[in-house]
Amino acid sequence: MSCPDCFSGHVHDGHPAGKEIEIHGLKAYVTEPPEGTPVKGLIVIVPDAFGWAMPNVRLVADVYAKRCGCRVYVPEFMDGKALKLELLMTVNGHS
Repeated sequence: MSCPDCFSGHVHDGHPAGKEIEIHGLKAYVTEPPEGTPVKGLIVIVPDAFGWAMPNVRLVADVYAKRCGCRVYVPEFMDGKALKLELLMTVNGHS
């Protein structure tokens, strides 16, 4: 059973700082710690139903990279079948 919060949310403002790459045949968003900061580790974020291209997951990856000093990958595991952002807006009553 799902709750009302499962169908709420919004697209965050901001511009992701990382870049799109291809790694082992998969597209991925990758972001790094600030220049001059040694990379302390690696984080892989598996995106939700809205997929790897949603700004929210990319902005979260940027925050992890900056605060943790890690390289962060958000791979495209869904073969282009992510939910459209318009669905989120429709469910929330926005046009």
